[in-house]
Amino acid sequence: MNEIHSLAIARQNAHPTGSPRYYENQYTEHIIGMAGELAFGKRYCLNVDKSIRPDGDGHVDFRAVMNNGKAITIDIKTAIKAYNLLIKEWEIDDCSLVLVLAQYDPANEEVSFLGWQTKGIMRTMPKKVFSSLGIMNYFCPRDQLRRMEELDELFKAHEIKDASIELHIEPDRK
Repeated sequence: MNEIHSLAIARQNAHPTGSPRYYENQYTEHIIGMAGELAFGKRYCLNVDKSIRPDGDGHVDFRAVMNNGKAITIDIKTAIKAYNLLIKEWEIDDCSLVLVLAQYDPANEEVSFLGWQTKGIMRTMPKKVFSSLGIMNYFCPRDQLRRMEELDELFKAHEIKDASIELHIEPDRK
């Protein structure tokens, strides 16, 4: 079993009665998400938070700092059918400052980055329900996202570096 699958299984098992899932296999969403996080971390030399958090990651996949000392947060939104960058209506106030849309190809286990947007712009986007789960989302069609090359340039110009602090959940002691 590869790292993506083992981390996805551990994350889902940490909260098996959590939120409703889109896929029959309860691990699929975590596999897709972990694939996106690992690929982004590799692309930008950022540490992937591999800790297991029963309450989730707080809508933050990466913490980074620019050369002026300003901290930024980044969340990778990975999907098999990545037509729109989606941010749940209830999470817009707490989501990361930078939101990246990635597409996962399960046949090849490959991730493609399609674009990104800021929290401030996402807050102005229209809202719509996209699934049978009835979740209202702010959405930005992928052809309206900022180009990944722009994010590459920002990382380089601002010397954006990893600022993560690894947190590990200790097992319950009885």
